[in-house]
Amino acid sequence: SVGELAAGFPMTLPSFMKHVRTLESNGLIRTVKTGRVRTCVLNRERLALVDDWLDEQRRIWTDRTDRLERFVTESMEEQS
Repeated sequence: SVGELAAGFPMTLPSFMKHVRTLESNGLIRTVKTGRVRTCVLNRERLALVDDWLDEQRRIWTDRTDRLERFVTESMEEQS
């Protein structure tokens, strides 16, 4: 339930619910309310898209930091 999930985080339930609504509005989860209990269901397909995007961003930033490292190394070698 949302309450059980929220218990693991140092925030109030209303604050946690804002995060839940953000995840839900972006299609990463859906919530099902049964009585007073709201349960979260993960959208695995949508999460896989996020994972793919993060992998691409990781590759981009790894390439950029590698190029920066080469630039700094070459600049230092030229100065010595």
